[in-house]
Amino acid sequence: MDVQLHADCAAPRQMTSEKEVGVYAELIRRCLKNDRRAQQLVYQKVHGKMLALCLRFFQNRDDALAVMNRGMLKVFNNLKNYRPEAEFEGWVYRIIQRTAIDELRKQIRRQQHEIHPDDPEDGEVYPDAVSRLQAEDILALTRKLPQATNAVFHLYVVEGYNHQEIADMLGISSGTSKWHLSSARKTLKNLIENLNV
Repeated sequence: MDVQLHADCAAPRQMTSEKEVGVYAELIRRCLKNDRRAQQLVYQKVHGKMLALCLRFFQNRDDALAVMNRGMLKVFNNLKNYRPEAEFEGWVYRIIQRTAIDELRKQIRRQQHEIHPDDPEDGEVYPDAVSRLQAEDILALTRKLPQATNAVFHLYVVEGYNHQEIADMLGISSGTSKWHLSSARKTLKNLIENLNV
């Protein structure tokens, strides 16, 4: 089951308008002077997109918000390293994404076990069912997956990383990454079939 998600589900790819670039430039300048109001405005401008990103990795909204807030703290602490030629929201996105991946890596290490199952069958999903689902519906279904499985699915299908890259990011083997993806596909197949769309 190869699920294709809309481009708006991945990292922000739209170019920021010249007006927005100017607004961000002014806010960044003020943030570098520890202007709390400017920090609040930056936070408010990116909050929705960054929380949506974190919710792809963490089913619990409180966990996602905590990770996003840790990431935003990193953004503000590293603002001096931001290069104006880079798109600001994309820069923030990458910091938040790495923060989420770091948190997942810690959680996986805490579990102290690696999964070595036989490869579960991928199975076929009825193409009509998938075609009637919107990207948001599929993302909602992924939230029903176990956290590590959801993270691997998101990194592979939505973000486009390969299994070795995912393994390196999460501190697992590429075989475990493949297992999580296969498990996600099998579970999503069952969930989609049970939707009766």
